[in-house]
Amino acid sequence: MAITAPSILGYDSLPPRLRRFLIAVSLLGPAIAVAFAVGGEAERTRRQVLFAGLLTILVALAERYSLHLTHHTYVSVNTAVYVAMLLMVPWSAVGVLALVSVAVAEGLRRRTPGGPIDLPENFFNIGQVALYVSAGAAYYALIADRWPEPQIDGLGSAIGIAGGATVMHLVNTGLVAVPSALQVGSSPFRVWRQTFPLDLVAHVVLSVVGVMAAVIVVDQPLVLPVVLLPGFLMQRAVKESVHLRTETHQALASLVEIVELRDPYTAGHSRRVAETARAIAEWMGLTAEEADLIESAGRVHDLGKVAIDPLVVMKTTKLDADEWAQMKLHPVYSAEVVARFAAYREGTALVRHHHERWDGQGYPDGLAGEAIPLGARILAVADTFDALTSDRPYRRGMETGRATAILREGAGTQWDARVVEAMLAVLAATPERVPLYQAPTETPASSAPAAPAAQHVPARVQAA
Repeated sequence: MAITAPSILGYDSLPPRLRRFLIAVSLLGPAIAVAFAVGGEAERTRRQVLFAGLLTILVALAERYSLHLTHHTYVSVNTAVYVAMLLMVPWSAVGVLALVSVAVAEGLRRRTPGGPIDLPENFFNIGQVALYVSAGAAYYALIADRWPEPQIDGLGSAIGIAGGATVMHLVNTGLVAVPSALQVGSSPFRVWRQTFPLDLVAHVVLSVVGVMAAVIVVDQPLVLPVVLLPGFLMQRAVKESVHLRTETHQALASLVEIVELRDPYTAGHSRRVAETARAIAEWMGLTAEEADLIESAGRVHDLGKVAIDPLVVMKTTKLDADEWAQMKLHPVYSAEVVARFAAYREGTALVRHHHERWDGQGYPDGLAGEAIPLGARILAVADTFDALTSDRPYRRGMETGRATAILREGAGTQWDARVVEAMLAVLAATPERVPLYQAPTETPASSAPAAPAAQHVPARVQAA
């Protein structure tokens, strides 16, 4: 299990702090790995050389065929191999073996058609792996000298190997948190705290697999690839899981689009809300993973309207009390549906609460202020902006200027003022990131009367 740097096009386009950090890791990792190797044990047995060669090949293959989970996290069996290295070769050589393995893997990626050719990213990944593996190996050696017992089948200190594996994970996630935070303007500690648990369980499992592999193959080196087979099978299982989650996202998003096609005025609404919400989230410094969650929730936030009477959804006049009560249930229905799918479960609260108000006067639960999930507050602003600027059966869409004026007026009462400020900033700095409604080719004039002149958000807009 490992974590990779964000995709970067070149050093020149990077902020100075981020550029300095990437260069420092790219140089420091190889330097430390080589220094450990040069200053370590001078003699190597033939068995150790054989182990080193086999393990290096396995790491290169694991890195080359890693599986991406999120923007910065990917799955491979390299953790198991690095742990096995600690028990099977001198600790001082582990870092340089990792360095060679990842350099080969990055080279293979560059030779693959369509593979990344981003040198700053490649160099950072090589330096990062060399640094966190060297740190884990050094910690292992330090602990093993102080607490040599209990031993793992005579191969090494159990406490030392646990400490080394832990340090690898801490340093690995920490090294990635810094550039990720610098890119989005967030706190490195906040990003690290979010990244750290993403693959923690898998890291522990693969560490145990590495120990088992070392114990079994110490007398039979050629059996090593077979022993590591469970790790590869786990990677395949995760790949299938990721594929299933992706298909689930696509299926539900397609279902929402079909529901919206019942009314030509709402076609594309959820897609536009999702894209706008993502732009707001990134402007506010949220991580790419958090923005993913908000965007995916935005794609399905109106799924519950399939349970609402179409005559209510497309009514051209004011809703009566019973119709309004029915309309207010659509976020509840949406949340109940998406909660059944693991791919959307984390975003259930965002879907349920996207019509809550900052002052507590929203629905369905009357949450107020910070009690409303941040993602739901972002969706509320994006949803309202698209509703205001879109044609609906009961009115024409407003100009962008008027819609933003309504958002400003409601900031701090209906919406989170920080989110409104971010929305306005996105519109001013990168308006292309906010997709606007395009009127149908044929719009019945009787279905789209002029927008009302009220200075507050119309009730029907709140239910968009």
